[in-house]
Amino acid sequence: MTEKGVRECSAGAVLFREGEQGDRMYVIKSGRVRLTKMIHDSEVVIEELSDGEFCGELAMLGVSERPVTAVVTEDASVIQVQTDQFEDMIRGNTDIALRMLKKLTQRLTQAQYRVSNLILRSNTARILHQLKAEADRHDADHGETVPIPDDLADVLALEIGEVKQVLGKLVRDEFISIDNRGYFQIVDPQAYDRYLRYLELQDRFSFN
Repeated sequence: MTEKGVRECSAGAVLFREGEQGDRMYVIKSGRVRLTKMIHDSEVVIEELSDGEFCGELAMLGVSERPVTAVVTEDASVIQVQTDQFEDMIRGNTDIALRMLKKLTQRLTQAQYRVSNLILRSNTARILHQLKAEADRHDADHGETVPIPDDLADVLALEIGEVKQVLGKLVRDEFISIDNRGYFQIVDPQAYDRYLRYLELQDRFSFN
């Protein structure tokens, strides 16, 4: 017997599509959900969600059109929350309200970052930009290594082969090192930042 308000979804199911009208949000009990957005002609991965996370909450806050598409990537069990339920939940639980506010802030920051990244036309600059953000997000310093995201190619709307080629060149040029676990380290942060600024300037003037 299915629990009230819970929806069982197979991999490939679409919870909602970008541009649709929204009237509910989803809390993931189990499984995985991918959020994507069309930028120009490319589908870009915005976020991968798993147990305990949520999506579609902007519909509860008066945003009528869905800004992203949510697709189940691993069989999932999700709780559907309607607007009136959401309001009662927020009023009755300040911990939930605070958690959602923090998550919304995080998503806004990530979205702003990814838009600025996608403006760059150089694949190398985009990858450098993303790796630096990963290192900053993990507060990596003093020789610490950081995992290269499995979805790096999807996030940057690049082919996997292109990403591997750029990563190989960055290793050969000693901007980064990669261990056998797939973790990277910025070898010389100052040289790394200089090279990234150079590519950003080159990109700006080459395409103007």
